[in-house]
Amino acid sequence: MNIKELRKTMMMAKKTDPEKSTVLAMLLDATQKLAKADGNRAPDEKDLLAAAKRELKMANQSLEAGIDIGNTIKILEVFLPKTKSAEETKNIVETLVASLPEKNPKLMGQVMGSLKKQYGEELDMGIASQMVKNALS
Repeated sequence: MNIKELRKTMMMAKKTDPEKSTVLAMLLDATQKLAKADGNRAPDEKDLLAAAKRELKMANQSLEAGIDIGNTIKILEVFLPKTKSAEETKNIVETLVASLPEKNPKLMGQVMGSLKKQYGEELDMGIASQMVKNALS
């Protein structure tokens, strides 16, 4: 979804789904602030993705703190690319580590760089990092 579609969806949800409209307005605001902080430019999809990730992280923290956040997480997840499951991530990490000449914790940065380059947003890098650490030790 791009910025124009986000605005349109937000306006349509205003009458039918106030919660969704509020979350989308918050996301749009965060997206615009990111673009403004980065050279006072117009927001783009990259800003939208970064804002959605940040807002989702904050929503998860609120949920963990026992705060009722309603459907915020479901609404925000629409803006994030699908990530591979933990099992898929484990298989990818194991395959990559098996292709190394040796299992050495000093190769952590190289492995993580390779994962980021090959899979980008498809992997949860926090989960992948822990798996790489375990696989290399």
